[in-house]
Amino acid sequence: MMFLSRVLIIIIATVAVLLPQGSAMSQNATGPPRCADRAYVVAALHAIHGEALVARGLSKAGLLIEIYAAPSGTWTVIATAPNGMSCLVDNVVAWGIVTSSDQSS
Repeated sequence: MMFLSRVLIIIIATVAVLLPQGSAMSQNATGPPRCADRAYVVAALHAIHGEALVARGLSKAGLLIEIYAAPSGTWTVIATAPNGMSCLVDNVVAWGIVTSSDQSS
């Protein structure tokens, strides 16, 4: 379990470092902004993708970074500002928990 905690900390730290800063966080290069009130975003992730919270951390910039995942393998990372506005950082279709037997690979 300690290994899993370290992996999640590394993921959260990586996301926090790569996270866009300032107003760019609320913009999508290919379309409209992907931000909304956190409660709405979390409800949508659960209703649409069946995703639930699996990890969270606080970035140096004061953003709450959360990772949501579903048994189907989808996962989403969101960043929430102190004002409650959440923005999609990334989402992918392959998620898996690393077990102690995977460490030898």
